[in-house]
Amino acid sequence: MRIQIATGNSRMEKRWNNVEMELDEFIERISHTIRTAETVEQYMKMTKAKQDAIKDVGGYVAGRLKGGRRKKDCVEYRTIITLDIDHAVPGVIEQIEMLYNYRCFIYSTHKHTPENPRLRLVIILSRPVSPDEYVAVARKVAEDIGIEMFDDTTYEPSRLMYWPSTSADGEFIFRDIEGEPLNPDDVLSRYKDWRDSSEWPVSSRQQNIV
Repeated sequence: MRIQIATGNSRMEKRWNNVEMELDEFIERISHTIRTAETVEQYMKMTKAKQDAIKDVGGYVAGRLKGGRRKKDCVEYRTIITLDIDHAVPGVIEQIEMLYNYRCFIYSTHKHTPENPRLRLVIILSRPVSPDEYVAVARKVAEDIGIEMFDDTTYEPSRLMYWPSTSADGEFIFRDIEGEPLNPDDVLSRYKDWRDSSEWPVSSRQQNIV
């Protein structure tokens, strides 16, 4: 299976490269972490700006960008759902393995610790989706798993996801969960009208803001 993603050397990248690659090549990239020099304790004490600089080992947008620009209106389509689980509950990996039958991967992000898991869920889609379809599908998938666990900004189609990196003494987790690519039409059909954004699930944090 071949997938389309856009890659960049850092979050400051002005021109992203639209590349097509074998799924196995993508798996190879996300299944190995880059070890950085600082310890977990040192990382946690740093400013957000310093943390952002350290974890910026390059990254990807899981789809195609018009003109190689990572802007909201430049996402042509997405081929993979990428969601950050920043408020994980114990056993969430096992829950996903047991309850869902789509092909997906989970890897820990830089701030992850065994006490406070930070995970990235990567779900392969059976067809490319438009930016609006992407948000509707991603939010419904998050609702199924437990939307309170997910970062509220993770659903943006233009969202950059860093390649894995881990502090020198940090724990790195990677899981490859077997299954079929997720059919977005199966998810969209669960809405009365998926184009109506008022139907899209949100966390209680976002409801309180509204």
